[in-house]
Amino acid sequence: MAIETGLRTLLLAQSSITTLAPAQTVGGVSFPAVFLDNAAEGVKPPFIIITQTGHDPYKRLDGTGGTLRLSEIDIDSYATSRPGAIALSNAVEVFLRDYAGAAGASDTINAVLHDSTLDDTVTLGDGRDQRHYVRSLSFRIQHS
Repeated sequence: MAIETGLRTLLLAQSSITTLAPAQTVGGVSFPAVFLDNAAEGVKPPFIIITQTGHDPYKRLDGTGGTLRLSEIDIDSYATSRPGAIALSNAVEVFLRDYAGAAGASDTINAVLHDSTLDDTVTLGDGRDQRHYVRSLSFRIQHS
């Protein structure tokens, strides 16, 4: 889970992202708006969820493992409007495009490849008038 934690730290350090998705206080507790796997209960959009969907350590020709790995990561941007989800997603994509460097204390990102973009709408409860708009970005991240 280190690469996701490193990505979360990187995204929270970008003012272009935290301006669009500021921290929220719910029940007296402050939550930064970038989460791993699930948003905290009671947090409302805008926020980002990072999920690792695949992980593959590279093998050498002799079958031994090296330090180079490939992780598939989904970064979902939630907002109360489609333009809001797109703006937040664009800020994430612009930052990660061609990023290489440290990602937390234990990972170094070597390459970021944007695989796909998907737009979706989440309807809350029975009322179709309450929606969250989601733009999901899928990345392959080569790291060591």
